[in-house]
Amino acid sequence: MTETRQAPELLVEDRDDGVVLITLNRPRARNTVSFAMWEQFAAVLDRLEHATPPRAIVLCGAENHFSNGGDVKVGPSRGDGALALAARLEMGQRMVNRLRAFPAPVIAAIEGGAYGVGWSLAMACDILIAADDARFGAPFLQFGLVPDGGSAWFLTQRIGRAKAAEIIFSGRTLDAAEALSLGLLSRLVPAGTAVDAALALASAIGDGNRHAVELTKRLLHHSETSDIAGSHALELAYCHICQAGEEVPRAREKFTAQAAARAAAKAAARDS
Repeated sequence: MTETRQAPELLVEDRDDGVVLITLNRPRARNTVSFAMWEQFAAVLDRLEHATPPRAIVLCGAENHFSNGGDVKVGPSRGDGALALAARLEMGQRMVNRLRAFPAPVIAAIEGGAYGVGWSLAMACDILIAADDARFGAPFLQFGLVPDGGSAWFLTQRIGRAKAAEIIFSGRTLDAAEALSLGLLSRLVPAGTAVDAALALASAIGDGNRHAVELTKRLLHHSETSDIAGSHALELAYCHICQAGEEVPRAREKFTAQAAARAAAKAAARDS
């Protein structure tokens, strides 16, 4: 008898340009999250966190849909702990926090839609590139649940309490244009091109200056909870590290060479 092998619920591609592409891979369930998906996600982050940081991570969903959030057809409980009925959510919260703190840029490439904890996972990313027909929602109340994955925190932090409350309590769906106008997205692209756009951006970040990119991500993450004095102190330390490394002189040499080339081109154009 032939054994049927189940496809992994998370696909991971380590690309030659140093970008890691992670795909939520439960398309028949609209890429809703499961225990297996979170476990595989944790294993991927374990590997990446204990190695040289990649140039960037791009996160997307299989078959042109980001994620419908938690799988309501499968129970979220595990074990018999005090919060056993929220075990799947707790795993998801860990992934949200780890993505926010990951020492390299994380880009969400959103096609189709991002709902519930799927939207929270997208908002945990540094940059959100969405198809112009993508849709977003936090329909927790209609399932008798409170917002999870940090969605109430993300929305309140980014668009204020009044607007966050209206979106959450109404349970309505936002189209991509409204999400962009509210500052919840970084960029809109034509439908079907979000992953390509995210990969192109990821491969160009920092022009190869990975230490500067990593320290910038750490600075951005710290800035969400720090006052300006704390941020200034961290800037000084990171600036010192960058100035002492190889990337600054290399970048200066490249800039000088490019400026000289432009000047020579202008001179040649004047003389012709």
